[in-house]
Amino acid sequence: MKKVIISSLFCLILVFASCSSKNCKECTACKTKASATLCEDDFEKTSDYNDKIADMESDGCNCKTK
Repeated sequence: MKKVIISSLFCLILVFASCSSKNCKECTACKTKASATLCEDDFEKTSDYNDKIADMESDGCNCKTK
């Protein structure tokens, strides 16, 4: 019984970890920067992600949720 509960918990954690929502934006039509797809999961902090999006938009990029 104990093994079943532990296995079930492990599976639930795995499902939640793999189904985490990826917040991504695709930035195109930039003046000087290369077009890029930025995902929040690629940054250590959400504030770093938001700063990068703001930086891209200040360069004239059109950033849309992907």
